[in-house]
Amino acid sequence: MPRRAASVTVAGGGSAAFRPVPLFRPVFGSAVLGRVAAVLASGWVGYGAQCEELEQRFIAQRGGWAVATSSCTAALYLAGLLCRGADDDVEAIVPAVTFVSSAAAFTHAGFRVRIADVERATLTLTAETAARCLTPRTRVIVVVHLYGQRAPDLAGLRALADRHDVALVEDCAHRIDLDETGPRLGDLACFSFNGVKELPAGEGGLLCGRAAALEARARVLSNVGLVSDTRARVRTALHRDYRFATDGGLKLRANDVAAALALGALDDWPQARAARRARCDRYDALLAPFAPEVTPLPRAPGHSGLMYVIRARRRADLRRHLAARRIATAIHYPSLAGHPRYAADADARAGDAALDAPVLTLPTSLTMMDEVQERVVAAIATAHARRQR
Repeated sequence: MPRRAASVTVAGGGSAAFRPVPLFRPVFGSAVLGRVAAVLASGWVGYGAQCEELEQRFIAQRGGWAVATSSCTAALYLAGLLCRGADDDVEAIVPAVTFVSSAAAFTHAGFRVRIADVERATLTLTAETAARCLTPRTRVIVVVHLYGQRAPDLAGLRALADRHDVALVEDCAHRIDLDETGPRLGDLACFSFNGVKELPAGEGGLLCGRAAALEARARVLSNVGLVSDTRARVRTALHRDYRFATDGGLKLRANDVAAALALGALDDWPQARAARRARCDRYDALLAPFAPEVTPLPRAPGHSGLMYVIRARRRADLRRHLAARRIATAIHYPSLAGHPRYAADADARAGDAALDAPVLTLPTSLTMMDEVQERVVAAIATAHARRQR
């Protein structure tokens, strides 16, 4: 858990007060480093035993199958290929507020992407907002567990997908779901092990599926169309010849170094998540006096604590003020309705300037000490005081 420290005064500008505050920073404990060292010593760093163990960890309680991928974007792209089948004129519904990968992966998988409006409090997709984008060509609805929230209307989206016989894909880049049991509601779920996620591996991802019939095709498509992986081919000195499926595919697999990093982080994941949640709760308390100028986005029980996102009425001014004090901030995310590739296919309400204009992400990480968080809040207090003059 974060260490409690005495409050610090930012005014006066001592060297400690102006040390850069990054937005995120990964932490790698001794268990992680030990796993990686063992992989390097083994001489096998491609897709192998670590990737297979990672896959098993994600299906042990929730069932289905899993394929470790090179990124969450690769997992989303693979999900698109599995959902598209042989159809050409197909569409995918993606929420307006998400990272561009949620849409781009389906574009490259051959879909026309329709950008849906989101619920204004949580900025997540709902059955109501998705339904406005449904057409006879819709094959996929993508729901994003944004900022580590479990999308509140996931059950409603599952029912909508069932009524219209379309697939439901969960974008779980911001939230590992291994604290839940039972089958996932999505037909496919995509996870991220990017360096700023819950299981930081530099880069990496995972695709989980419910329908057993899709697993073999997913493995072939993720391995350049090869029907067996490299380890199976090289078990004897007389390596087996390459055999390809007719589907083809791309190289979308993970490697054992990244998988070892993710597995090591997974061992400490419950404690890390508790610490992140505590950090978010502390932000809530420290920022309460500055409402309504600064208000946190709602967080449902079970959130990952991965990101701390606020609405700031004068976002640009606040960002400049914090940047002058070497405190990093970011906008997660500008509405995809404004993206040059997707604007024409967006629900008009998804392009509402009020949708993303106030959203701002503040620094938070497992390495953030209490006095650093207090420095961030003190800078926000200074900006607030100047506006009150």
